[in-house]
Amino acid sequence: MILTPTEPKLAATVILLRERELDLGSDDNCEFEVLMAKRHENARFMSKHHVFPGGGIDKQDLTEESRARIVGIDEKVISNLKEICEDPANLWIIAIRELFEETGILIATRDKGNLIEINKNPKNMDNFKRYQEDLQQKRSTMTDVLINENLYYAGNFLQYFGRLVTPALSPIRFDTQFFLCKFPQNQEINLFSDELTESLWGSPTRLLDFFKKKQIKLIFPQYSTLQRLKEFKTIQEAFDKSKNASSHNRAKFL
Repeated sequence: MILTPTEPKLAATVILLRERELDLGSDDNCEFEVLMAKRHENARFMSKHHVFPGGGIDKQDLTEESRARIVGIDEKVISNLKEICEDPANLWIIAIRELFEETGILIATRDKGNLIEINKNPKNMDNFKRYQEDLQQKRSTMTDVLINENLYYAGNFLQYFGRLVTPALSPIRFDTQFFLCKFPQNQEINLFSDELTESLWGSPTRLLDFFKKKQIKLIFPQYSTLQRLKEFKTIQEAFDKSKNASSHNRAKFL
């Protein structure tokens, strides 16, 4: 019997990076660390595994109103991703929405320049926590949030990093786009506890060492991404050497 592969669902994930202080007693000279989060033990997919924040496409991502709320995307990058979907700008929309829903980190701008500062006052923080919860409970859409706050998806703060398509024999399949993003100032992590139970920061080498010691669980996409990030010393180097990434920059399953 010939099995027909499940059609992969379009998805996006964000690799948040922040600068780290070097440990003088270690050989690890990486100047940045990566955010990973542990999936809930009751999760249908990758239970108890450490992952990068992200998720699948939602119908709200495809509306004209949503597309009108994104700024700063390089059209040359878009043209390199046409084989993935009709309008690759939607990939940035998925990534930013999922990042906010899962972690409370919002890559958005009011003046089309600087990112929003959510932590500028307690009232503002409470408002955005409420927005995050409303999205999680599907009481509103990301577009509603952006319009209410006069915000736009800040596409230029996400660097396309590559693509991974789940193997054809897998019962659950994703066509996942990976993005780099520098952790924004004046924002803090607020995990969606129904999906993610704890956050973990570490250099790529440190996180891989945790995996080797069986202190965390990883699957191939996360493992291979950390291996690739090990090649870079600074956040700027990671961004600069990923500028020419396209949908052909994908991890390979053997």
